[in-house]
This record gives sequence, C-alpha cells and structure tokens, in this order.
Amino acid sequence: MDDENTPEEPDNELIETSMDRMDYLRNDKVQTVIGLVIFLVLIFSFDRIATDVAQAQQYYGLALLFLAIYFWALTPISYMFTAFLIISSSVLLGIITPEEAFTGFASSSIFFLIGAFILASTVEKQGLHKRIALKVLQRFGDTPQQFLLGVILIGSFLSMLMPGNGVAALFIPVLLTVFSVYEDKELDKNFVKSTLLALTFSTSIGSIATFLGGARNILAVEIYHSETGKYISFVEWFIAAIPVVIIMTFILYFVLKKLFKIREVEMGKIRNKLREEVQDMGAFSMGEAKALGFLISAFIAWAFVGQYIGLAVISVLVTVVIAMTGTISWDDIVQKMPWGAIFLIGGAVSLSFILGESGTLEFIATSILDIGGESPLLLLTLFTILTVVLANLMSSSATTGVVLPIALSAMIFLGYSDTLPVFLVAFPSAFAFMLVVGRPSSALVYSTGYLDQKDFLLPGLILVLIGLAVFLTIGLGWWRLLGYW
Repeated sequence: MDDENTPEEPDNELIETSMDRMDYLRNDKVQTVIGLVIFLVLIFSFDRIATDVAQAQQYYGLALLFLAIYFWALTPISYMFTAFLIISSSVLLGIITPEEAFTGFASSSIFFLIGAFILASTVEKQGLHKRIALKVLQRFGDTPQQFLLGVILIGSFLSMLMPGNGVAALFIPVLLTVFSVYEDKELDKNFVKSTLLALTFSTSIGSIATFLGGARNILAVEIYHSETGKYISFVEWFIAAIPVVIIMTFILYFVLKKLFKIREVEMGKIRNKLREEVQDMGAFSMGEAKALGFLISAFIAWAFVGQYIGLAVISVLVTVVIAMTGTISWDDIVQKMPWGAIFLIGGAVSLSFILGESGTLEFIATSILDIGGESPLLLLTLFTILTVVLANLMSSSATTGVVLPIALSAMIFLGYSDTLPVFLVAFPSAFAFMLVVGRPSSALVYSTGYLDQKDFLLPGLILVLIGLAVFLTIGLGWWRLLGYW
C-alpha cells in the first residue's frame, strides 16, 4: 500500500514544457518581435493620450528610450542595428529630420575611440603589454598573495592605457600559462579563482581613470559637451578619477584575499615560468620601442594640447604616424577594431540628441524632481544606484548613454553642478561585477572553465556596495576640493 506521505513524483513532461517555453522566450527572433510589439503598443497608446504635438513627441521619446534599453540589455540584434532602429524610428515619428539623423556618428568621440583602439592594437601587436605584465608579475612572485596583488596592479594600470576588455583578453593566456605549471592536485582552486576575478575586476576599476579605458568615458564627455557646451579635459578626468581608482584597487585586493583563503602555493615554479616567458621574448625590440613612443607621445599631447586642438584630432594624427612608420597594417586594424562599440557610441549620442529634441529629457527630469524632491545629493545618489543596477544588466556605454542625459538635465534644471553627474554616472557604470554577462572581460575569464556564476556574485556585491560608498563619500569630498560643486 502506498504511503500517503510519500511526495508525488515531479511531472517531467510539465518541467520539460516549461523549459521549452523559457528557451523559446530566449530566442533572439522572439525577443525582437516582443520588443517591437511593445514599442508599437506604447506609440499608439501615447498617441491617444497626448493632448498636443509637443506632448506626443515627449511620449514618443519615452517609447524610444524603452526600445534602446530593451535591445541594448537583451541584445537580440547587434548594437549597430539597434542604433539604426532608434535613429530611423525617430525620423519616422517626426522627432528629428533626415539631415539630423546621423548626428551621433559625426561625433568627435567616435574618432577618438578609433584612434585609441588603433594605438592599443599597436601595443598588442608589438607585445609591449606582455613584457610589462611579465616584468611586474616577476616582482610579485614570492607568495600567492603578492601574485594576486600583482595581477590587480597590472590589470588596473594597463586598463588606463587601453580598453579594459582588451587587457583581459591579452592577459588571460599569461595566467593560463602560469596555471599550467601545476598538476591538478597541486593547483589551489581559490588561488585560481581569486586571480581570474582579480583580472576582470581590476580592469574594470582601472578603466575609470582615462578616456582610453572604456568607450563610456569619452561618450560621457561627448554627452556633457552636447548638453552644456563645455568639455572635460584628459587631465581633468584623470585627476578626478585617480583617487577613487587607487582606493578601489586596494579594496579589491583585500576583498578577494578575505573571501578566497589561499593556501600555500609553490611559487618557485611560477617564477621560473615567468622568467622563461620573458627570455623567450628576447631583447626589447624596435617595434616595442616605437609602440611605447607612440603611447607616451599620445598621452603628452592629450594632456597638454588636447583642450586646444581636440582629443580626436590627436588620436587620428597619432594613427597616421603609426601607419607611416609601418608599425601596424590595415589588416591588423580591421581584425581588431570593435565596430560594435563604435556603433553603440554613435547610437548612444544620437539617442541623447533625440531625447533632447523631443523634450523627453526635460519631461523625465521634471518627473524625477517631483518624486524625489529637489535635493541634489539625493538625486545624484539615486542616479548612481540606477547606473550600477543597469550596468550589471546591459553594457556600461549603453547605461551611460541612457542615464547621463537624464541626470544632467535634472542637475541643470536645479542650477546645480553639471559636472558631478558625469562622474557619478560614468565612473560607477564600470562596476558591473555581479554577473558574468556584466562585462566582456567577465565572460572571458568565465570561459576559462575555472569559474562559476556564483563565484562572481558575493565579491561583486561587496565591491558594488563599497564602491557606491566610496563614490558618495570620498569621491564627493575629492570633487568638492577640486571645485566641481
């Protein structure tokens, strides 16, 4: 006789049906159709409730904002096609004219980004980054804790010179080579996990410091210029960011060291392997010397004459010299150029322009002020938290493109500092620590097979919370000293 207390067997057919439905909803074509249907429903709904043309355009802007967030978060189509969808829809809705449609792609930030990526590709091709990394790690090879610190320092430093995702992609083979010197039974899992997390997290933190670290930085400056007519120079950005970067770099070390208890590892094998790697590279080559010269020259020019002739002009001029010296070829550039990021920047700048033309930015800013009151610091806190949440769900550049125009409009409306929103949106947007999908560098270290999603969650959450506290205390205090508010 059956026991009445025996639990029923799960309905496998029902479970499989539910899983099939979830897979169906994750299908790119299905997500595309869902997004377009919701967008059209919003358009028709807004059209019915709008009392005049101006209000209708404000509402159309809200529908376009939904469209951007939906497609940039779920990416059922590429960033390029999402940008084209937003632009073409805004023309069809009468928000902007055909002549204004591609204003975002004429942005100087795109040409700065192209030049920066070519410079980074030159450094990569000549192997300069690897020599720097290996030399630094050799000096931090006495204990596993020192090695962890070395990875964090080199990840943070290199991501100031080139895109953080590129640093991770270039540096992962170095770490895998280090891990390969041990047998599986000798390899401490906590040592491996903490080291890989140190790489991706440190590149995110270091990328805050300069315009070279991530596309979102130069995008933020472009949006700031389009809204205020003013610029933030290369040096001003670096000075505003570097204290936060230094503090968060060392906080990252202590968090990972505390969470991942690393047992003793035979570091002699690592030192020997790194020594072999450096020896295999040979003497400092002419190509490395030229790459270093281009890098130093670009930094000096950006720092001292960038505000007079433009950062983008310097970037493209440096690429001309690189090409004339034969240091890198067009084929190298085509293979390495992140066209998706470039189109994302163009789309984000265009979206900011579209939302401004439609009156949507003013509408949203006014609505937020009605809800949150007129306390600038409270509003900035809310925008910073919103930025971190969105950055963990969609790209940091897309997050900056969505949140920063709204934050700027709110602060300008209050007559408050128009520079603080730039820092409190662009900087925290790099803190997509909690999910593998948050940043490409996280996906890269995850793809090594040594990490699970759960390995990101706790350290990522702790770093996000500490980071928010640092931005809203030390950061605000530092920016107060610099006279930004």
